[in-house]
Amino acid sequence: MYNPLENWGNDVVRQFNEFCLRLPGHIISNLIMVNDGSDYSLENDAQIVLDNIKGSKWISYDENHGKGYALREGVKKSDADIIMYTDYDFPYTYGSMASMLEKLLVEGTDAVVGNRDKSYYNHISSRRKRISQYLRSVNKILFRLPTDDTQCGLKAFKASKKELFLSTKTNRYLIDVEFLKKLARSNSKVDIQLVKLRDNVVLSNISNLRLLKELYNYVVIMLT
Repeated sequence: MYNPLENWGNDVVRQFNEFCLRLPGHIISNLIMVNDGSDYSLENDAQIVLDNIKGSKWISYDENHGKGYALREGVKKSDADIIMYTDYDFPYTYGSMASMLEKLLVEGTDAVVGNRDKSYYNHISSRRKRISQYLRSVNKILFRLPTDDTQCGLKAFKASKKELFLSTKTNRYLIDVEFLKKLARSNSKVDIQLVKLRDNVVLSNISNLRLLKELYNYVVIMLT
């Protein structure tokens, strides 16, 4: 998380518990939160989560490094059989997340990646929509990836792929692209889960400059 909304702690507790209610009874789920150098203190809300979710972990550092760096810090602390990552506000439906986990329980499946349904485009600007659709077309035509939707922020994998994830180098948003490329090159068995955003989810805006930087980084990753 980076600069989350006010009173995020109680919301995380509620959403995590809602998600856990949809899991099979034999599944024990723990929560790991990473504060990626937010501009203000998150300790009060973090304590709310730690007090209300047994076994939860809190990782925090002062300097903002980006999504990829934060995810690796969280994954390092996990000793679970299955690791799932998403944004702090749980933007995808609990059903999407639970279905992803069920697919990972199938023997032989190494990872499950989300593929956003068409309703996702109702939540973003027309400019961002065009770029997203263009990248999906490029992924499908030029690169042999498990899915053309590289930027869905919901993915899960078994502990056997933990070191593969930690071998990524990308610090910011395109961590998902690099991980998918590594999964493809390692001949991992990857399944796809159609996912849907929850109602009333508001996605952050991305500046033109950041979009250009990410497009450049995308090309670098794919051609490396």
